[in-house]
Amino acid sequence: MVLVQGSQKIVQEKCKAVSKRGSGTLLQQKTHADFFNFRWENIYQQLQMMCPALLSIITATVSDIPPVVGSKQFLHALQTVGIALHGRSQEMAVMQYINGFLLYHGGCTQRDIERLSHVGLTVHPLTIKRKLLDWQDVLDKEILKIRDSWAEGGSVKYQIIGDNWDKNILPSYRTSDRKTISLHLFHVYAIVDRVIPTERGCHASAPHDIEVGTFIPSIDDQKNLMKELTFIFSTSVIENHPELQKIYGKIYPKHLEHKYSHCVGNKTKQYPLGLFDCNENKTPELIRLLKTLSVYVPCKDGEVVESVFFGGDRLTDERVQAAQKAMANAETPLQKLQGFVSKIEDFHRLMNFLEAIHKLTYSTKSAVDQGTVYYYRNLLNMRNVKGQVYNAYRAYKMLYYVILDAICLLLFLNFFDVPDIEHAIELPRNFAAMSDEEKIEYIDSVSENILRKYFFDSTDDIFQNLRNIVSDPQHPENYWTSTLEEGRFKCHHCDKTYARVLSLQTHEEKVHDIHIAKPSKKPKNKTQDQMHDYLVMLFKLVILHKNLDTAVDMGDGERAVKSAKYELPVYHLTNKVKYSIGSIHLISLTSGILPDDQKERLVANRFVNLQGGKNNNVSLDEYLEMLNRDSKIACSGHKTKESILAHSKEYPHLINLVSHFDVITEIHSRKGFHHIPSYKEDVLKVLKDLQNTNMLSIVPNRKFKSQDISVDKNPFDNAFVGLSTMIHRHKPSQPFIRLRDPRV
Repeated sequence: MVLVQGSQKIVQEKCKAVSKRGSGTLLQQKTHADFFNFRWENIYQQLQMMCPALLSIITATVSDIPPVVGSKQFLHALQTVGIALHGRSQEMAVMQYINGFLLYHGGCTQRDIERLSHVGLTVHPLTIKRKLLDWQDVLDKEILKIRDSWAEGGSVKYQIIGDNWDKNILPSYRTSDRKTISLHLFHVYAIVDRVIPTERGCHASAPHDIEVGTFIPSIDDQKNLMKELTFIFSTSVIENHPELQKIYGKIYPKHLEHKYSHCVGNKTKQYPLGLFDCNENKTPELIRLLKTLSVYVPCKDGEVVESVFFGGDRLTDERVQAAQKAMANAETPLQKLQGFVSKIEDFHRLMNFLEAIHKLTYSTKSAVDQGTVYYYRNLLNMRNVKGQVYNAYRAYKMLYYVILDAICLLLFLNFFDVPDIEHAIELPRNFAAMSDEEKIEYIDSVSENILRKYFFDSTDDIFQNLRNIVSDPQHPENYWTSTLEEGRFKCHHCDKTYARVLSLQTHEEKVHDIHIAKPSKKPKNKTQDQMHDYLVMLFKLVILHKNLDTAVDMGDGERAVKSAKYELPVYHLTNKVKYSIGSIHLISLTSGILPDDQKERLVANRFVNLQGGKNNNVSLDEYLEMLNRDSKIACSGHKTKESILAHSKEYPHLINLVSHFDVITEIHSRKGFHHIPSYKEDVLKVLKDLQNTNMLSIVPNRKFKSQDISVDKNPFDNAFVGLSTMIHRHKPSQPFIRLRDPRV
């Protein structure tokens, strides 16, 4: 009994000392930075120094042996100590705050949090609210500092990314006046530029200097594309061929070096700015939002120092330009909303590019046509590939990439005249003596030869026909736009000029009896091998999509932007007008509309990197989709528009705190219980089927039963109809108000 009383006295003295206000214990430090620097190990080490007796008693209660750091027993012991010390002093409340934040994030009711606060597990819900309210100014504190530095000539800058935030709130009890509430808000975050431009103060070229041919890939562009596709092709073959995996698995680079490779592995700094009451489909509301966000535009003496990039999907891009047009008569650039330059981001480009490919190559009526995408969807039993592409983007992408890798492997085996992957590939006699660099050059040379034949059709310029038509003023396709001079269209047969092309067309038809016939479709080749041409077309389109996808992963902004030139003909061919316009705008912004320093910022700073590593980048709008998902979880406890907006500045803190808690507690996301199919097995299954269909041999008159899919070996040749007019109509003259030219 004496021993117990002595131990009790020691524990009381130590607990009294550690709980005293100003003792310096971590359990009393409750600032914003303290919570994000919280570590279980630090608490444990401090308790060992300041209160070893209490810690020993609690750990002995939890476990017979000292618990391992990070184990359940370890965390239980620290929680027990935290609750015990909180009972002695209300200042020792760090763990109670953390528990309260977790409950608040999960949508726990205030009444239940209050009940738990009475037993010491958490703090009172009003205390949590006050703490989150105090932190609201922390959201944009760093951004405002950077803005002030930017206004004074600082080199560190940032962008703003926004997207619609839609949520349906179901009533707990449905009546005639209690219906589903459909919310349309706007979610915004700011990201600090990772790359600082090397060139500054260079002026943009005049708008008319951008020729129509600029929007079509040049020969130099295609030379760079060959290097990029060679890397993708070689990587695909190495990953799916066992023998090559053994040889090249450790020596072939995982990252394609580019101009910004030195910094794309660095983590980015992004700051969520919360939700705003704005439906982007309504121009007045978007104008009000842009005026609110104008606080983040760097200004000096009332003048805009430099415009801030405002990124989003194509809808956001278009709505910002419409808002700028509506405010074009204002007095100052800031009031005209010219403090923002809108731009489209890459995740929505990827999704829409795959939608365009899907429109050309996918039909549920082609289930019996061997070699089609839908046939392989059924063969591989990919039942999650269904509905619209934007609702199952990753499932569709996986299906297309499986087929692409199978085609790459088939072309590679055919090059070496090898029947299957089980047979050895005949390598050069001195291959074993080659250096790693020589081995890489060898497989890249093989991949380049294959791509030259099957992607570039044994030429140097697969876009030659398209470029010749678009750039030729004498071609009938360009007849009406070829006489544009000083903003007016001149008649081909007299001196009259007109402000609009339709007026010119009416004049020549009535006065000069000129009628330009629409281009006729190419006659169908009755002996065409539709399966061969279809699979070659599929190979070209999907490898272009993968080129953009890997460019995003590797943070290669130049490759991502140049991809717009390859997307434009495909969008135009599939009548995806919005993203055809988006591609024209993106090409224009990087071809003379913007000054050189802004152009470099636009190209280089298109990605978010949350975990570090050169291949771990995601596009800016994809990160915003993640924030949307997380914020919809965090707002589950609020059921009205007013309450969601009132607490919208709290959600970023709750999301970040929960993410930090998962990291320090080593809680990993659940992988689910469903069967994850083997990607390589699927590739080999498709490869075997392609070999059985004799895909590489041209078999005359091999037809598909389905007529809903395209079978053009070179899909770019047929994209010329109306393309030059589309480019003339939507080619912008300035970074702002990039709306169509009403004259064309």
